[in-house]
Amino acid sequence: MLESDFILVKELENNEGYKTGFIILNSPETLNSLTLGMVKTISNQLQKWREDPLLAAVSIEGAGEKAFCAGGDIRALYESMLENPGGPNPFSEEFFEQEYRLDYMIHTYPKPIICWVDGIAMGGGVGLVLGSDFKISTERTGFAMPEIGVGLFPDVGFTSYINKLPKGVALFLMLTATKINAADTQAIGLTDYFLNSSKKDEFDKKLSEINWMKDSLSNVQLINSLLESLEERSADLQSDIKPRLKTIESLMGGESLLEVSENLLNLNAGDDWMQKAAKGLQKGSPTSAFIIWDQCKRAEKLNLKEVFQYELDLAIQVTRHPDFTEGIRAAIIEKDNNPQWKYAEISNVPTEWIKEHLEPAWDVNPLEDL
Repeated sequence: MLESDFILVKELENNEGYKTGFIILNSPETLNSLTLGMVKTISNQLQKWREDPLLAAVSIEGAGEKAFCAGGDIRALYESMLENPGGPNPFSEEFFEQEYRLDYMIHTYPKPIICWVDGIAMGGGVGLVLGSDFKISTERTGFAMPEIGVGLFPDVGFTSYINKLPKGVALFLMLTATKINAADTQAIGLTDYFLNSSKKDEFDKKLSEINWMKDSLSNVQLINSLLESLEERSADLQSDIKPRLKTIESLMGGESLLEVSENLLNLNAGDDWMQKAAKGLQKGSPTSAFIIWDQCKRAEKLNLKEVFQYELDLAIQVTRHPDFTEGIRAAIIEKDNNPQWKYAEISNVPTEWIKEHLEPAWDVNPLEDL
């Protein structure tokens, strides 16, 4: 399959000449994971539609029933890090920069963007979700930011969402790599609507019948009305996180990362869901945990542009240090699930080691022009 085949693009016209644009991630064999080529194709298409006065709205979705998008092309990043140990790493620098430019474009796009979070949404897939105006979950939605397990950190603009979630929830999800369902995403505000996947064709048909207006705000209201007319309750799905929000807030409320980690790891047995979360932290990279802690401390002070600049510096510094390569090896390449982190315990990570990761990766950040 050619790289261009991994993204399908179509336009549906209505009677007034206005159009709805559809972007379909078309690599179900890889759970629609984003390659650099896919990122560039989506960016180019969105730029083209931005300048088209008849293009009223955009819908982004994934092919297949398993995943919306399970992340980025982690194997290509792994190979590039092996070839360029310690950096500079031309491929990873281009990949992360182009991915973050796309995510920023979605956040700031002048026309409404609808995102169908049908199936797994992780890592790079979450970057496509967060900036969309309408985030639709289905009975198959599975959301996670599992980067700590491979020695990375939750990026793609997630720093901008930390303070939008209930107190402590973002830190909890980031440290534990916990996977949540549609009811969970609804409960904490990560998705806006729930529609059964069987309603997708009906939604698309009615979307193409909307009498679009010239201004985007009016079109946002039209899409809202359509979604409200079709929205369902996720009746068959129960939220695991909602009844635990107070517990999570308490556990994550420590004054230091060490205190928070001890809170979680010393939980009394009896709650299997929370115990699984604790194991996610226990298995994850202690270096990543400190980066996540820094994200949460800085989040409130950063605007959207600064978030992506900050995350780009972090991402490139991570590619220049060993835990990311080792995490991918253990989880994806050799699948022994036994990563040998540079520092095995949170209590053993030197301050200077974390400072190295927090240093700017360039004299001038490539995203300065956002």
